[in-house]
Amino acid sequence: MNLTKLFETQAALDEHIMQEHPELQGQDNLDWKLLALQVELGECANEWRGFKKWSKDQEPRTVKRIETEWDDDGTPTEWDVYQDVNPLLEEYVDCLHFILSIGVEKGYTGVHINPGTIQRLNMGKDPLKDFGTVFGFIHNFKENPKHHWYDSVFEGFINLGIALGFTWNEVEEAYYAKNKVNHERQNAGY
Repeated sequence: MNLTKLFETQAALDEHIMQEHPELQGQDNLDWKLLALQVELGECANEWRGFKKWSKDQEPRTVKRIETEWDDDGTPTEWDVYQDVNPLLEEYVDCLHFILSIGVEKGYTGVHINPGTIQRLNMGKDPLKDFGTVFGFIHNFKENPKHHWYDSVFEGFINLGIALGFTWNEVEEAYYAKNKVNHERQNAGY
């Protein structure tokens, strides 16, 4: 897990966003980033579906096939090209973007991940409980934005990923792919 590279990559995206949205420069952007993180975490939970006890369909949304090439008239090409994406992983990585961005905003890029955190927090086993724990850590950080609460958000989030079945390698790969998309969106006036 190369957190230094992740923070550097996120800092470059944040700088790109600031160039495209100069009204954000010189102000405290923490509140909207925390809300965005909470929204993305909710979207991640929605793709996980495990809390939807009223539904018979509680399986996580992990495969979505999207059409990537179309003719000018809007019909699929003769040789359809599909791409499989993992909506659950995509939402998880969207959260990671905001967690990293918050760390960049606060200067908390020296995250202290404790290898014993999984056992200490009893996390990484039950996504239902782990989502709640991460939401709680985000609330605590919002109320008291100290480095140790940020570390708790990050550790809890990593453990949530473990509970969701992600390896750190696939998280990093998905993060860099989405980061590239986010740069392209800024270039396109998103």
